[in-house]
Amino acid sequence: MLLGGDKLYMIPSSSAFQCMGFLLAGEGDVIGIDACTEFETETLERTVLALGGTVHCWFLTHAHFDHIEGLTGLLARNRVKVERICYLFPPVSFVEREERGLPRTTRVNELEALIKERRVPVVRPVKGKRMQVGHFRVTPLSDGVPAGDVNSSSIVYRVETKGAPVLFLGDMNERAEQTLLGEFPEELKCPVIQMAHHGQNGVSEAFYRHIHPKVCLWPTPEWLWNNDAGEGFGTGPFTTLSTRAWMESLGTTNYRFEKDVTVLE
Repeated sequence: MLLGGDKLYMIPSSSAFQCMGFLLAGEGDVIGIDACTEFETETLERTVLALGGTVHCWFLTHAHFDHIEGLTGLLARNRVKVERICYLFPPVSFVEREERGLPRTTRVNELEALIKERRVPVVRPVKGKRMQVGHFRVTPLSDGVPAGDVNSSSIVYRVETKGAPVLFLGDMNERAEQTLLGEFPEELKCPVIQMAHHGQNGVSEAFYRHIHPKVCLWPTPEWLWNNDAGEGFGTGPFTTLSTRAWMESLGTTNYRFEKDVTVLE
């Protein structure tokens, strides 16, 4: 078994939006990596309840709504227990300046208000400092400092399971990848990776070739997978098809959104 008996759950999109949310579970330990949009709250809740109802630590990569809204929804419903939340977002003033006219700061403010209301302890990730959550060992490989935009502030997490380690890239992009390659060249080499920025306009082909993964997790709805802007295959402005070609050349096994939760063991 790839994960040595642990299980990874990839939450699919329930709306027209792209999103990202994962759960890792084994030996009674459960962790989350990002939490999708508000439309996936019910699926997240159902999955957590099936795993025992408690997430021992929820790790967030960055401040975009399609990575955090589901956690806001879970805290509002208050049917599952979240013991800790680990994140480090840029200052709200930076997000406001970079993304004028978008409701990013509202989403962050809503989440942080509920974290405070539910009295959930917050842990700040420290680059290179391993965190133990049950038998899972999680190492942040970046520091959350943006290199020009919010995507580049993504915290990259390396999660050690009972089997293969899994690398979560969030929406990391080329602006920040050279720092990662310089500081953690070996730690990045994980057999299982989450494709950066939903598989398009993320990190470079050279970055993926350095990692040389065997299994790729695509938090990517069908329209984005096919670069379909509404008029058919390849009609959109996205670079998904190029990224797909890169990974095919590496001989990877690719998992993308299905109708229900994708489970990898």
